[in-house]
Amino acid sequence: MSTEKLETSEEPQAPLSNTSETNLTKEDSENVVTVFDLASEIEKSLKDIQRQMKENDDEFSRSIQLIEERLDKLSQ
Repeated sequence: MSTEKLETSEEPQAPLSNTSETNLTKEDSENVVTVFDLASEIEKSLKDIQRQMKENDDEFSRSIQLIEERLDKLSQ
């Protein structure tokens, strides 16, 4: 029996492309954040804060008004 047939023949193969690197490059290009994006996010956050402060101020004013009304009733 010949040992030549038992040996595995290894043909040179082209290296496999690194798909994870390719995917990361695609994701990175899709996740680019511009200055405009940042400014828009900051503006949105500031508007949310302003709205919340107005709501808190309105609630505080109502509370003060109720307290004043009760004090007026007590003083009569």
